[in-house]
Amino acid sequence: MDIVFFDCDGTLTPIKSSWEYLHRRLNLWDGLAEKFQTLYLEGKIDYHEFCKMDAMLWKGIHLDEVLRIVSEVPLTKGAFEMVKAFKEMGILTVIVSTGISFFVNRIKELLGIDYAEANELLFSNGRLTGEVKINVEQNRKDIVVKRILKKYGIAKEKAIAVGDGPGDISMFQSVGLPIGFNPDKTLMAHTKYQVFGEDLSDVIPLIKKFRR
Repeated sequence: MDIVFFDCDGTLTPIKSSWEYLHRRLNLWDGLAEKFQTLYLEGKIDYHEFCKMDAMLWKGIHLDEVLRIVSEVPLTKGAFEMVKAFKEMGILTVIVSTGISFFVNRIKELLGIDYAEANELLFSNGRLTGEVKINVEQNRKDIVVKRILKKYGIAKEKAIAVGDGPGDISMFQSVGLPIGFNPDKTLMAHTKYQVFGEDLSDVIPLIKKFRR
């Protein structure tokens, strides 16, 4: 195996949604951002509109406040050990996330992950502008995965993915070894292996077994 793709929210960190987490910490969820989520889930707005409406709620917020909140997000137990094991095997490590890049890039740096792609909140003069750049479409992580595989000349069969939710299905379909970490029911049929519990280091024996 040559490369592993990780989901971030709910996998490398126990926070299920960095978008919702930031809204809640800034007291913008109840009665505000939660309404946008409902509209999206009901199919009344598309993903781009959903993200734009979310980002507008943060317009004018100082970047330092956002980064302070980001710094408090914990890692999932065993994340360090798992990533270290992959790197010792010579496997390229990548995060593909629909989460917020401030959160994702911090996790990338903490774990020493090689590359990460996520959605960006734009800022100017130290404050959020209320704009967002979508780099990873909801339910279309496969676009990023295939682009990276092509860039490095890696075959699908040589790729691993680790994720936890329905947003990871297209990513799982684009690799040879999809691993679900506490996968929900919608994900089970798309995984080759499942790991249940609170410790990501439980993924390591699976990889070593598969490599043998």
